[in-house]
Amino acid sequence: MGRYAGVIARYDGQVALVREQYEAWDAPYWNLPSGAVEDGETPTAGAIRELREESGLLAGEEDLLLVWRTQVLVDGRVTSRSWNYVVDVRDPAFAIDDPDGSVMEARWFSVEDAARLLGQVPYPPIASPAIDYLTYGARQPDWTFTLNDDSWSW
Repeated sequence: MGRYAGVIARYDGQVALVREQYEAWDAPYWNLPSGAVEDGETPTAGAIRELREESGLLAGEEDLLLVWRTQVLVDGRVTSRSWNYVVDVRDPAFAIDDPDGSVMEARWFSVEDAARLLGQVPYPPIASPAIDYLTYGARQPDWTFTLNDDSWSW
């Protein structure tokens, strides 16, 4: 089962997004700094590492607030879980050091533009909770996404 972590990083009313290309995606998209939680790593530690690698932004465990968890079901079984945090960063300077090489750039966006760009991400388990949080400030803590015959429900 895959384990993932992501971060909504904020600074001065703006949101950091990274432009990245995944093999499964048809084109690069603007996304939250996020990625796989490594073996032996807590979700919080994974979120901090992914934020640093993909954007160069820094945060400590005490700075992150868990705002939602996601699980994905395929054929009735959980195939992945993710933990997503929000953080207000102190230094807005980007310095990408992505060992995967999927991140092309990082940039600050208004909340409205960030939500609009995340709406283009072709994977609802990433996009939908983030858009909900950015648009409504909602903290629906648990999301379950089910893939049935190439269509998503939640």
